[in-house]
Amino acid sequence: MKSHRKIIVFLVVIVLTFNASITFTGNNVKATGVFQIISPSGDYLVPAGPIDIEWTSASGAGSVKEYQVYVDGKLEYTTSNTSCRIYNTKVNYHTVFIVACYTDGDRTSTENVRFGVSKKGLCVNKDMGKYLSPVNMGASWYYNWGVAPFSFPAYSATDFVPMIWGTASENNITSIASKGYKFLLAYNEPDMPMRDQYGNYIGGSNVAVGTAISHWSKFTGHNFYLGAPAPAQSPTWGIANNTGGKWFRTFMNGIDQSTVDFIPLHCYYETWGGEAAAKAFLTDLVDKAYEMYHKPIWITEFAPNGWDYNNANGRKQCKEFLEAVLKGLDERSYVERYSWFSFDTTDTRNGAAALWTNSTGELTELGQAYVDNGNPKTDYVAGNVTNTYSRQKAPVKQQPYSNQVRKPARVKIKSAKNLKGKKVKLTFKKVSKAVGYQIKASDSKKFKGYWTKNTKKTSYTFKKLDKNTRYYFKVRAYVKKGNSKLYGAWSKAKKVKVKK
Repeated sequence: MKSHRKIIVFLVVIVLTFNASITFTGNNVKATGVFQIISPSGDYLVPAGPIDIEWTSASGAGSVKEYQVYVDGKLEYTTSNTSCRIYNTKVNYHTVFIVACYTDGDRTSTENVRFGVSKKGLCVNKDMGKYLSPVNMGASWYYNWGVAPFSFPAYSATDFVPMIWGTASENNITSIASKGYKFLLAYNEPDMPMRDQYGNYIGGSNVAVGTAISHWSKFTGHNFYLGAPAPAQSPTWGIANNTGGKWFRTFMNGIDQSTVDFIPLHCYYETWGGEAAAKAFLTDLVDKAYEMYHKPIWITEFAPNGWDYNNANGRKQCKEFLEAVLKGLDERSYVERYSWFSFDTTDTRNGAAALWTNSTGELTELGQAYVDNGNPKTDYVAGNVTNTYSRQKAPVKQQPYSNQVRKPARVKIKSAKNLKGKKVKLTFKKVSKAVGYQIKASDSKKFKGYWTKNTKKTSYTFKKLDKNTRYYFKVRAYVKKGNSKLYGAWSKAKKVKVKK
């Protein structure tokens, strides 16, 4: 029997040599117990750039010689470890599976895992973002100009990037490295003061370029990808007369440029939008910055400004600019991430560039355009190797394991009762095969601002609610799919007023 297996492996090698289509099936495999991909999770959205792939060991069934990592039907990596890092900036859906090759010639594979790659993110402080859901915005990452992520539940599943805003927060660098963050953003607009001549806050960290150069050694030598300081003035501006982006050019000339892994940029066009501004933004700012340093580009703040929210032409110009820029950024392989800066709709000077109203989280038409653009929509195919996953004792025609895990049925709420002591008890019907339930609660009918609770029971009591307030609740069930949760549809909302 073993000689037959060797013949099969030999034939597979021949087929690979001639670049023919290959299918990994349940034949010639070992039963490995749980051999599966841990990260990314199925249908999960990951930020573009360096992407970590992790899987469980297949050594329970024998001695593993190597693991082969297939991404989009192409062999991308071979390793003896149970993790690897790939690089991808294609805003598409992608697939990955792992083949374990044993020393005796046998092999087995994980299930196929499909994930999306996105460059789109959010730059938000607490007041700006507390009513938002990054997942609903289609954002794969966020930052808040600080060193710690938000505690809001809606942000828990979204990749956070810390920032050392100014020199005062440099003592957090070592702690950030020890927590395993993959990226770090350096100073925020060091070439601009914190306040303008009239005392208005404008957000610069105001770091002298000589200080930034001498302090740069504090940032280097750690196990994260390090971004250069994010200048208010692009390095591509004012080259001819050594103005504009002089701060950044001086900084880069004063350090070892190999310590910088990516270049963050900012750009605000004063009352200039539409496709013309988008073209200038892409060519004069993004393309030229890449040509100067040949490093991946992040645009961590950008938007037109100078139009009030009530200015219909300003809103139109902002939308045309946004749609054209996002398309261009997604098409550029050297752009890894971007995040629009959303002014508030109440901003009497810049409100036309608002994606939402801060006090409610309600999206503007521009905000909906940000949701609708910059998302993976098609599957990317790089090679011709396919994987039909099946376990050793399963029929050969078994469907991939990922297709066997189905979403649970919709939950039906039985009652929402007002109890003494400002409490509400929610009871709902049990859903077949569900392992738990997620409850969403809000004092808004449209759930603008909400919190969630998870439970394995079919009832939950909310405490310390506000009296004389009407609350709305809805529930969804979930099952386990590998190490992730697969949710069913939300129930119809149930309302109840807290009286005492």
